Amino acid sequence: MKTRISVQERLKDLRVEQGLNLEELAQKTGISKSALGSYENDNDEYKEINHGSLLKLADFYQVSVDYLLGLTNNRKYENTPIEELHLSDEVV
Repeated sequence: MKTRISVQERLKDLRVEQGLNLEELAQKTGISKSALGSYENDNDEYKEINHGSLLKLADFYQVSVDYLLGLTNNRKYENTPIEELHLSDEVV
């Protein structure tokens, strides 16, 4: 059974992959360090990510918003398997 990676885990993994700490990421994205930390916090104090921040982070990491949200494992929409596009039979 596949387990879905949480938004918090995905954001932290991407930041670590880039070799950045929260302060550096805050400087590069314009999102406060405290907000970024709360987005990565994997406990009951999780802060919902606002639309603007979600778009900034997706753009910064060059990934799709769906990837950040854990809806797909494909970072980009290019060559996305058709079953992950959630299209109806009529559209296909």
